[in-house]
Amino acid sequence: MRKIGITGTIASGKTSVSILLKKHGFAVFNCDQYAKMATHAGNPCFDRLVSVLGKDVLDDGGDIDRQKMASLIFQDENKRLCVNEIVHPYVIEGMRRFFASLSSEPFVFAEVPLLFEAGMEKEFDQICVVTCQKETALTRMMEDREYTRQQALDRYSCQIDPEIQKGKADTVIENDGDLKQLNTAVNTWLAQLRKETRRQ
Repeated sequence: MRKIGITGTIASGKTSVSILLKKHGFAVFNCDQYAKMATHAGNPCFDRLVSVLGKDVLDDGGDIDRQKMASLIFQDENKRLCVNEIVHPYVIEGMRRFFASLSSEPFVFAEVPLLFEAGMEKEFDQICVVTCQKETALTRMMEDREYTRQQALDRYSCQIDPEIQKGKADTVIENDGDLKQLNTAVNTWLAQLRKETRRQ
């Protein structure tokens, strides 16, 4: 089994790549979706997160309001780092269990937005970076997520420089075009992975 991490710049299309992989029948672990569980009361991370963020971050149902949390951590670097120190190990543990359950598969994938920031490189046999031009990412965030330009810039600036990400990658998928072009790039990548496997 080859464990492959998918990461890259915000709004670059990582989730679109994951969806295309699933259409090909591959299993993909979504770290963001798994991390959301940490914001629910009763989760092992919950009390620690509230101690960092304060009770004002809770919604009417007693869970952590993710929008409030995002506002806090993007304004306070110390809080952001503390939240990551709590959530990242929880997500890594869940991802490892996911991989272990699929040990007979030739390839398993994980979509990991903060792969490099979390120091997760050693969890994978290969890393694919999905990237796009800065203006493309900002436009997507403003159109798809209804961020203001400043909100989009704040989130873009919190990540590792795209050129550094690309330098750490085994595969780079440039995604400034449409879904058809992205699908072609994913198919080319999968063909290369299968070719490499046959040579081993």
